[in-house]
Amino acid sequence: MHKSILIADHDDDALAGLANLVEEMGYDVILAHSAADALSIAERHWPDVAILDIGGPELDGLAASRRLRDMAKARSLLLIALTGWGQPQYRDMALAAGFDVHLVKPVGADQLSFILSMACE
Repeated sequence: MHKSILIADHDDDALAGLANLVEEMGYDVILAHSAADALSIAERHWPDVAILDIGGPELDGLAASRRLRDMAKARSLLLIALTGWGQPQYRDMALAAGFDVHLVKPVGADQLSFILSMACE
């Protein structure tokens, strides 16, 4: 069974690039163009992993992370923050909002592959 990775980013180029990378790793990818879209998609198709950009219009990734944690209940979900914000306070904010991992853009393929392989085996 293929593991599904939900990726949300309001930057279409970043979204497409990350989606291609994750698909090349052998995962099924579900795309969302905003954190709000990611929540809507998760209600219909629960992912194994969600990779969310912290920044964004409307609903930010931090708020979406909290909502996804509420929605998860007993279901497992690896939440990855992927952001251009690398300062320690943003990492702390991401972890406090329910993210499991905080990665800074651009993420390396080896780093992402390692994290996904540990979570999706």
